[in-house]
Amino acid sequence: MNEISRDAYAVLLPAFGDIDFTVDAASFFRSGGVASLLGSTREEYVARRMSPDRRQSETLERFMAYASHARALAGNVLIAVDYEVGGVHRLHHFGPQLTHPIDVLEMSDEAVKNFGSEAARAAKLCGVNFFLAPVVDLVTGSNPWLRDRTFSVDAGTVARVASTFIRGVQEEGLIATAKHFPGHPHVPVDPFDSPTVTVTAALDELAPSLRCFDAVIAAGVRAIMTGPIPVDAIDPDEPSSSSAKVVAMLRGAHHFKGLIVSDDIDLPGTLRGRTVPDVAIASLQAGVDLLLLASGPQVDEVAARIVRSVENGDLNRVSLTRAANAVRSLAEGAWQA
Repeated sequence: MNEISRDAYAVLLPAFGDIDFTVDAASFFRSGGVASLLGSTREEYVARRMSPDRRQSETLERFMAYASHARALAGNVLIAVDYEVGGVHRLHHFGPQLTHPIDVLEMSDEAVKNFGSEAARAAKLCGVNFFLAPVVDLVTGSNPWLRDRTFSVDAGTVARVASTFIRGVQEEGLIATAKHFPGHPHVPVDPFDSPTVTVTAALDELAPSLRCFDAVIAAGVRAIMTGPIPVDAIDPDEPSSSSAKVVAMLRGAHHFKGLIVSDDIDLPGTLRGRTVPDVAIASLQAGVDLLLLASGPQVDEVAARIVRSVENGDLNRVSLTRAANAVRSLAEGAWQA
């Protein structure tokens, strides 16, 4: 397999629903894949809780076996989970968890940091080294997508709690991901359910969320996830995860040097009538490093489209290599920690 193809797989973050190391997972890592998400069902995601069957059947040994198989095929890898503070939490009883995000507001900074450290240590025992957390959005209006996933409407509080959690996580060697840049104060319809929903907030309404992202960047967060829909005040034509304007803002005005991860590129709110490979190319052209998508046949389809786009000049080869190497570098650092 040529290097372009291996780079194409390296920039993909497929979500595998179960922790059994399937034929698809083996094929992905053997082909050049570096990062995968241990995901959840739509029902679990909406409930903010893993199913009773999953909680009963999954064991620490099964988590560890997944990571072991991935490393045997690909070396240093990123095994990601959602580990939101009181929100979506994939490791269920294997790590500490709050019943609701607002519970963190009663904790001291030391307790919040200890919570992050304990969560990271528990994750490492499971072979996990990459958290898609914390949520940094400030929700000031209707937002069913982020229901029960945010701490507060106060920017100072969110900045403090998120930064403290990140420090606790990353001091243990894990990677934290702040999401979802540039903020989503009011999203009346879940992007899973609508191909047209946008963030209509003006820039001054986004300013508190942007200050929170500045705080977590100052705290050293190593990854940031972009949002799944357009933010009209910045780029009304492209969802944040495929917007060159949003990426330029994050890299430029906000001075972020770490890994940029897309939200799910296969959500209707992100696709907006396009194919998943179309969005993947747009996201890479925009400067996103790692693309989140559901596992299955589309992973190979997207990788093949990336290769063709490099070969026909639609996607810059240097840009693809830079993104792939950024993912590999983060994986190498995570396993050395």
